[in-house]
Amino acid sequence: MKNILAAIDGSLPSYRALAHAAALAASLRAHLSVLLIRPFVVGRHDVLEVWTDEQAGEIRALASDIMSKNGNPEHEFIEERARDVAYAIVETAMNRRADLLVMGASGMSNLKAFILGSVSTEVLRKATCPVTIVH
Repeated sequence: MKNILAAIDGSLPSYRALAHAAALAASLRAHLSVLLIRPFVVGRHDVLEVWTDEQAGEIRALASDIMSKNGNPEHEFIEERARDVAYAIVETAMNRRADLLVMGASGMSNLKAFILGSVSTEVLRKATCPVTIVH
């Protein structure tokens, strides 16, 4: 295993997934790519960013701290903007030839997940590499 991709979104499950991915990458001497998807919403007249640049910077800073506490593997940050977060994660994993994709579990309720689906469920369905979901 040479390439691990960890998708983060600023949630606690995504930080737990990053800690797991960092420890695994450090022990295997694998390269870790940390993917931060910045979702946006298209309105009638505007494109609205979900996070500010400052919030994205805070997420990256916390991610760096987590990696340093978990073996500090060779890593890079990838930042993408996307309307469809699951598609962007799967596409990045394919383009980066990830051997493993690690992400946090969804925090939404069972009813909402049943009706709308979750990002992690969609990634599991569409990914071409193994996926580890961390709770």
